[in-house]
Amino acid sequence: MFFRHGVAAWLERWSGRPTLVAVAAMNAISGLAVAATLAPLSFGADAHTFRQCASFAAEGRTDCGSLYSPLFALVARPLTWVSPTFAAVVMTLVGVAILLGGVKLETRGQAPIDRVLVTVAALSFAPVVYELLLGQVTLLIAAALYPVARRADGFRNGIPLGIALALAPKPLLLPVLVWMMVWRRRALTAALLAGLTLTCLGVAVMGPDQYRAWVSVLTGAGRASLAGNFSLSLAGNFSLWPLDPARIAFAAAIAAATLWAVLRDCSRGFVAALLAGLLLAPYTGLYAASILLLAVKPALAFAPRATRVLALIANLAFALFLALAAWSAAGLAACLPLTRPRRVRVPVERA
Repeated sequence: MFFRHGVAAWLERWSGRPTLVAVAAMNAISGLAVAATLAPLSFGADAHTFRQCASFAAEGRTDCGSLYSPLFALVARPLTWVSPTFAAVVMTLVGVAILLGGVKLETRGQAPIDRVLVTVAALSFAPVVYELLLGQVTLLIAAALYPVARRADGFRNGIPLGIALALAPKPLLLPVLVWMMVWRRRALTAALLAGLTLTCLGVAVMGPDQYRAWVSVLTGAGRASLAGNFSLSLAGNFSLWPLDPARIAFAAAIAAATLWAVLRDCSRGFVAALLAGLLLAPYTGLYAASILLLAVKPALAFAPRATRVLALIANLAFALFLALAAWSAAGLAACLPLTRPRRVRVPVERA
């Protein structure tokens, strides 16, 4: 008991700028190490895949094997107009621009030094480093989700997410859609309508054969074990898949805990949905955790101490290949509404 209160007092004392300095310093050092390790093998890898699928689609081929929709291949076609290196740089710069824009919005009103520290911490967050090296699109999905997460429920707020769903329907978004069913119903309606409309447009433009091949790839990926992808990437699968009886029980507990958090509280439910999406998706690469940047601000509101601790050890946890699942489970536990509101006794005559 004394140790627990001592840790809590220490965290309270060193909250604010000292925590920002510590997180920024730890992320900067470990983030550079991650970049030095992964850059020779990973730089531009996904940008190259996007170029290849765009070229295949332009030729009418259906054997790209991408998990992204054929419409995404059409959108990515400008990447084929430049060299592979330039395409990789473009995708990295797009991610950096989105990240800097998000930090600017999230740190409005803070001191300039604090905004710089947050920028350093975000840019050197290990999943973000890997995301930017690959030229991935998780930060684009996070940007599409931002209006839904930060604004009141509104129809137009869901349209960007609908576009993202039509282009890159990642399984990690499924718990977020459940959260939207409870707290953002109008935005969910807009997202589903926009996604369906764009998908129909994609079928009309790209042809049904492209979409038929894409659906077969999706169903095949759902049946196959993706753990073997570890040999192709230093940041392998961090989700609970492939499932065995013990993992099925753990996954069921995570789903139940997430649903409880979603039903009880909007902010807790949103953060829990992001974490559950990473844990329950059939495949979760290190880069996918970059979407957790959306969770920092709401998590600081309801679990400031746990959020600071998790931020301090995040890069270390992600560097240990299997620690992301444990780190995410700890974050999910911090989202659970375990404390009961205090009951205030009111005298009978006053009542």
